[in-house]
Amino acid sequence: MINLPLLFFGYLVILFSIVGFGYLSTKLLSVRLSIGELGLSGILFMTILSYVTNLFVSHDYIHNTIFLIIGLFYFFLISKKKFFRKKIKLILLVSSVLFIGILMHKTHDDFFYYHFPYTISLIEFKKIFGVGNLEHGFRTPSSIFYLNSLFYLPILEKSLINSGAIYFLIFSNIFLIQKVFNQLKNKKFDFILILSLFSILFINTIFYRLAEHGTDRSALILIFILAIYYLESTNRKLNKINFKHSYQKILLTIALIVSLKSFYLIYTIFIFILFFEFRKILFTENFYKKILFDRVSYYFLIGTVIFIFTIFSNTGCLIYPASFSCLESFSWSIPKTEVIGMKTWYELWSKAGASPTYRIEDVELYLSGLNWVPNWLQNHFFNKISDFLLSLILILLISSIFIVRFKKVKLSRKNFYLFYAVVLILLLEWFLNHPALRYGGFTLIALSLFIPLSVFFESRLNLNNKFKKKIITLILISFLVFSLKNIDRIFKESDKYNYNPLINAHYFINDETYHFNELLLKAEKKRNIDGKKFYIVLNRNLINEINSNK
Repeated sequence: MINLPLLFFGYLVILFSIVGFGYLSTKLLSVRLSIGELGLSGILFMTILSYVTNLFVSHDYIHNTIFLIIGLFYFFLISKKKFFRKKIKLILLVSSVLFIGILMHKTHDDFFYYHFPYTISLIEFKKIFGVGNLEHGFRTPSSIFYLNSLFYLPILEKSLINSGAIYFLIFSNIFLIQKVFNQLKNKKFDFILILSLFSILFINTIFYRLAEHGTDRSALILIFILAIYYLESTNRKLNKINFKHSYQKILLTIALIVSLKSFYLIYTIFIFILFFEFRKILFTENFYKKILFDRVSYYFLIGTVIFIFTIFSNTGCLIYPASFSCLESFSWSIPKTEVIGMKTWYELWSKAGASPTYRIEDVELYLSGLNWVPNWLQNHFFNKISDFLLSLILILLISSIFIVRFKKVKLSRKNFYLFYAVVLILLLEWFLNHPALRYGGFTLIALSLFIPLSVFFESRLNLNNKFKKKIITLILISFLVFSLKNIDRIFKESDKYNYNPLINAHYFINDETYHFNELLLKAEKKRNIDGKKFYIVLNRNLINEINSNK
């Protein structure tokens, strides 16, 4: 049993360590970041280090204790700085309010399928080659598993290895809150202010349930931040120095997004359109060379290579499930026929052709053209997407009541068309290939509404002496909704599962959770590489033998 104060203490230790690693990353990369950005940079840095250290050691108590102590040491260094002392209250306030989100009995539906086992494999073993052969879930690694593996700590044990998503939510909130108040302080009552406000309202009211975050929603939250970075940079006069800062932040954000799921590699397109928009600056005195050979560019490249290497070492594919990137010559490689089959399965699932209770018989016919649309409308659009659209409309209506005074005005010119066009193209790609909200739909649909409405609202803001108070009220309402919805959820879990976080704050774990570990132990015993836990290469014959003996 884990009591509530102990869980909260561990939660804060991890939080402060993340900030410490963020501070260390700024020193190594020579970048200037706000407190929210510092936390997200710390998550990225810890994740990359987690990938690297797992090549040599398992993430046991000793490794993780030393790891977090290093972060706490750098947190102690930054805590001495005056600018940080003013921000610590914001960190503590936001993290304390959002803490209720990790108090749960039921975790994500895929948690015990592969999230938990994958994380446990990192805790108990060094790098494992061919792990994708064991179960389908292990073919799509996410950086959040590597982050969570660092939270296996003495006394707390496995209590916080499902909590990575909360730190994305905390630091994203802090970034957006700081953005809103900096805009207000500098009297920049523009569409960036409104878009930042919409983003806060969205993530706190739509993404309130941490058990549903999985490996997707943290990336979707970061896409809002990416949009703000990009649109802010294209709507102000940038010199070389300012462009470099914007580029660095955009690159770090994309690196974190891509690491969460290989599917999000598609968002690297924003790097190229950023270069296109600022081509005059880039080609002035060969400035592009300084950008391409910047420390952050190398850091992005290293992180991307490590992530792709992990996918390759699990499956034999550079990008899974893109069959063209798969090499079948390695002992752990998954045959291309299986890769193609899984790609078809993912598409079928996202187009409402399969669920835990049914599956379309003629898959090829169903996925041909737009044959899937009627069934998708019936089983996914209604009521998942339709309910989501109603929630978005409610956010927009309430916001407009608070801050907008409708009047006839001439819209100011904003440079958002290219970015918005790419968002719409990505939205079309999403609809045609994987039209499930979790596969990018949440953010793409939201941005397709938020961006033009932010521009529309900009010239119609009700800028009276209560404007700032109204903004604050909306933000507080979003946190209140987050808290009330989670309190309601906990009461429901109490009735259904007899869950009482005041007595035992731990999420539910059953005895079947450890089946993956048993498979790995059998595999290691059969390979028996000099009797040591070294690199375990799981070939298909071995896997078949293990599975037949289960």
